[in-house]
Amino acid sequence: MLPWESRRERRKSRAGRRPNLDALESLEGRELLAYTPLGFSLPDLSVQGFTAPTASWGGNLTVTVNVKNTGASTLIEPLALVPGATSTADAQPTTVVIYASPKRDSPRSIPIGVFNVPVIPQNDVEQFTGTFALPNRPLRFPGDGGTIYVHFQINPTRTIMETDYTNNISNSSPVQIQAPLPQIQAVGLDVPPVMQPGDTIQPNIHVANLGPNDTGPQGPVTVALVASVDRKFGPGSSVIATYQVANIPGINTVPTKNPVFGESTLDLQHNIVTINGAAVTLPVRPRTYFIGVVVDPFNQIKQLGRIGKIAKNMKFMLIQPVGPPINGLPPAGVLPNAGGTNQVFPFPVRTGTIVGNPVTPLPPTPFI
Repeated sequence: MLPWESRRERRKSRAGRRPNLDALESLEGRELLAYTPLGFSLPDLSVQGFTAPTASWGGNLTVTVNVKNTGASTLIEPLALVPGATSTADAQPTTVVIYASPKRDSPRSIPIGVFNVPVIPQNDVEQFTGTFALPNRPLRFPGDGGTIYVHFQINPTRTIMETDYTNNISNSSPVQIQAPLPQIQAVGLDVPPVMQPGDTIQPNIHVANLGPNDTGPQGPVTVALVASVDRKFGPGSSVIATYQVANIPGINTVPTKNPVFGESTLDLQHNIVTINGAAVTLPVRPRTYFIGVVVDPFNQIKQLGRIGKIAKNMKFMLIQPVGPPINGLPPAGVLPNAGGTNQVFPFPVRTGTIVGNPVTPLPPTPFI
C-alpha cells in the first residue's frame, strides 16, 4: 500500500484477491470436479433400444436394449490396476424400464416391462433381449392399424450417482398394432437354375410369418410345391409335393432397427422357417411350364388381409420356369458319380458334397 492510496482503493485491491463465488456456483458438477486435484470417478449410463416392428394388444413384444457405461475414472486407484478389479466408475446393478406411448412425444406413457441390469464396468456396453406381454388396449391408445411408440429409461429412480442424467432416456421405436393373426408368405425357393421336364430336384423353401402371432394355435401350415402351365395357380395346376410346418413364429419376436422382410440377411430371422424337401421328380409334360410355392392352399389358416376371403386369393409365388427339353443337356440335379450311376445332386451344394469324380490334390511343389 502506498501512502497516497485512499481507503476505498485499498478495499478494492483486497477484493480482487478474493474468489468470485458467483462464477464458481455457475459451474456444473463435472466442471468443479475436473478442477479438483483428485479429479472424479463416476459412471455415466445411457440406453438405446429397438423393438419388433409389429405387435397386438394382449400379445407379446420382443425388445432389445444396449446399455452403455461411458464413465471413466480420473482418480488414482491403485486397486483398479489389477485386471478385473472394480472401480468407482463401474455402474452398480440397476433397471431399465420399458414404456409405451400413444404418440412419439406424448407425456402419457405406460410401463410394459423391466430389464434387471447387472454391474456394468466403466467403458463397457451390454445388450439385453426379452419378451414382454402387452396389456389390453389402454384408454386413448390406437387400435388395429395404429402405431405406438416404445422408449427405455435406465436408472429411473437415480439410485446410482452419475455424471450425467440427461442421456438416461432413449429415443422412441415405432410399433404397428395389428390384429392377433399371422401373415404367411413364401420368401425363398432354391432350385437348380435350369430345369427340364422329368428332372429330379431337391427343393429348399423359406416361409416367413409377417404377422404378430404364431401359426401354432391354428394348427400346422401346409406348403405346396406346384406346377402350372401359366404364372397363376388355378385349374390345370398340379401339386408336386406338400409339406407340413408345425409352427412359424410371428414377426413380433424379431426386434430390429430397420425391418427387413424376407431372406435379405445371411442369418435368417426367427420368423422364417426352412423346408428342406426330399428329392422330387418334376412332371414330364408339357414341354414348358412353371413351378412355384403356394402357402396354405386350402385356406385353413386365418391371416391378416384374408379374413373371409376364399381360396382364389392364394398366391402362386417364387415362380421358376421348367423346359423346354434341350438335346444333350444332362438332367438338372442328377450327375454321374465315380461308379457311373446317377445320384441326386443337392441344391444348394452343402459342405463336403462330392460331385463327379473326386479330385486328388497334388503334393506341394518344393520351393527351390
